[in-house]
Amino acid sequence: MPKFLLFIILLSVMVGCDGFKLPKNIFETSARAKYERGYDGPDSLMTMWKDQYEVAAASKLLITDSFSAIAEFQPSDVHTLTYQLELNRGDLLVIAAEKPDSLQPRIFVDVYPADLPVNSSSSTLLEAGTYTHFIEKNGLYRVIIQPEIAFSGTFNLKIYTQPSLSFPVVGKGNSAVQSFWGAVRDGGARNHEGVDIFAARGTAVVAAVKGMVTRTGNEGLGGKQVWLRDGILGNSLYYAHLDSVMTTAGTRVEPGDTLGTVGSTGNAEGGSPHLHFGIYSAGGAVDPWPFLRKRVAAKNLNVFIPNVDRIKAGSNIRTGPGTAFGTVLTIQQKTSLKLLATTGDWVHIRTASGSEGFVQKNRLE
Repeated sequence: MPKFLLFIILLSVMVGCDGFKLPKNIFETSARAKYERGYDGPDSLMTMWKDQYEVAAASKLLITDSFSAIAEFQPSDVHTLTYQLELNRGDLLVIAAEKPDSLQPRIFVDVYPADLPVNSSSSTLLEAGTYTHFIEKNGLYRVIIQPEIAFSGTFNLKIYTQPSLSFPVVGKGNSAVQSFWGAVRDGGARNHEGVDIFAARGTAVVAAVKGMVTRTGNEGLGGKQVWLRDGILGNSLYYAHLDSVMTTAGTRVEPGDTLGTVGSTGNAEGGSPHLHFGIYSAGGAVDPWPFLRKRVAAKNLNVFIPNVDRIKAGSNIRTGPGTAFGTVLTIQQKTSLKLLATTGDWVHIRTASGSEGFVQKNRLE
């Protein structure tokens, strides 16, 4: 009998026996599951650590792009930092946790749509203090951050987005984009399926991603054009109205390789030179702007972490760090708290009753 078949039979028999059960998640390979299996500390701490991860799924706290904070953990802390933020398809989400010293703890991170249940199979570790995640659809996302058990100290936390593609016109940036996705064309007969990037005729047009040129031509509305297949995501990138094409089908390219030059061919003839840049997935055209939009990365904060343990009566605890965010509750009398993170003039706290939110720093004592 083949060894593999014998193994399957024995495994079936053992699972069927009342006295034998396979360990839960024996085939689970996420960073969190591996850590749980290898943990040899007190069971009570691991139970608390896992419970706090489950609690994180209920958090409704909100942040905006380019969020920075200083997180603080005591040796007995097992809580998570959990936030929700709006993201767009094509955003590259960056999560960074940097300690003031050279010691880098294990910090687990989860990113998933906020309307889905918590799922530890997606948990991963920050590598060298950083994690990146490509956003595949528009929506509200939940970010869960939890250091390993017994971690103590502070770290600089940053949650922000970057473009997932390089800019396709040399020397240009956001201000050169003057016609966006969805703009009306031909008196309302169609909508713009891309963005227009204006530049002087002859400006180099370059590959925005590693991939392969699948087609070039001079036809239709796009005039002189290049189609580039994204070697990572499989999307097709469309470069149109070129003055010249400087590549051929079948050519493999790296980001920054020249494909052609800016022009006004096709239905752009007689107009200002520009590149029409589009992205097409299996489901059709996709808004390229989040893929391209240049943005400033979040920076580490240099703020004072207050030594406080009370919140004043009459204080509003909010869902996010600012007065524009909704109120979770209003404190009726002076209440004890735990400080979880500091972001500018606002702090993320948890009250003695378990309520979490943001409050202005001057409301603490």
